[in-house]
Amino acid sequence: MSFGKLEIKYADGTSGVIELTKPQLILGRSADVDIPLNDQQVSRRHAALLCGPDGVRLVDAGSANGTFLSGARLPAQQPVPLSDGAQIRVGQTLIKFVAPVADKTTTPIRMRAAAQPKPAPAEGKPDETAIKRKPAVTAPPEAAPVSSPPASSAPPPSGTPPPPSFTPPPPSEVEAEPAPEPQRPITPPGMPIDQSSYLKYLPSFLGGNEFLGRFLLIFEQILTPFDRQIDQLYQYFDPRLAPPDFLPWLASWLGLVLDERWPEGQRRELIRAAVELYEWRGTRRGLSEFLRLYTGFTPEIIEPGVGKGAKADQAHRFVVRIKSSEPDKLDRALLMSIIDLEKPAHAGYKLEVVRDA
Repeated sequence: MSFGKLEIKYADGTSGVIELTKPQLILGRSADVDIPLNDQQVSRRHAALLCGPDGVRLVDAGSANGTFLSGARLPAQQPVPLSDGAQIRVGQTLIKFVAPVADKTTTPIRMRAAAQPKPAPAEGKPDETAIKRKPAVTAPPEAAPVSSPPASSAPPPSGTPPPPSFTPPPPSEVEAEPAPEPQRPITPPGMPIDQSSYLKYLPSFLGGNEFLGRFLLIFEQILTPFDRQIDQLYQYFDPRLAPPDFLPWLASWLGLVLDERWPEGQRRELIRAAVELYEWRGTRRGLSEFLRLYTGFTPEIIEPGVGKGAKADQAHRFVVRIKSSEPDKLDRALLMSIIDLEKPAHAGYKLEVVRDA
């Protein structure tokens, strides 16, 4: 049985289609999940899909970077139903859910039989169905036969209701609708259902205790999300994987004050390169690398007061020239703040932002 399909656009640009045929599917970066995703911003067991007769639900398994549905981040461990065409984002992977197409030709046999007209009985031949549905009447023992009154064509007396034209079938022949099956409570992905996995940490003589196995499930269901979050704690210290709200605190470890005007991707790269930039601070190389991280272009740094023919009034001064195809989109004030931060304290400079030919 198909519960729909997923159209996936992977982080490396490739795409694929996954058919949903199991009641529960786990997606993540681990190799042992049902839907593996090669994405560094995806947790090893990132989220789960719960498939059933009432549709498909998405559950975030306490991932570090979160699971986003139509741009909104889902709360952890709370199933959310998916509608046809729902857009899902995990890390840099984009997923579109396509609901299954209902087959209109699969009408139940009982409904099709009821929809067909019932053939009329032939003239002079009694209706077998009516005979079958007519309840059998047995005469009591030693009862004298009662002669039927002669047929009369006279109309019934006024006030007497006409005889019913249809005799309903006995209650025993009416087929009762099946009662709906009770739904089992939803457990977090990867959680056991019958007995707790914590039994393996207890002495062996307690391993077969059925009550204790069910009792420990209460604590396992509470602690499992925290265990998974601790298992993925290393991602908080990687600037490429840390949540956006965590970046300023991570930058404070390195003595950086992030400028909110920087795009998120460039702030991550700045944190990664901070230690190396500190080694080259105040030098031509350090200033050039800092500006490259922000603009994406390697600047040209000219020192007219250095070399043969240098003039005394040009000493300790330099020119920073940045060539860009769209110079108007560069924040000149932010560029100057970067140069003031990275240049030698006694040196002066001139900033030139020109259009790249």
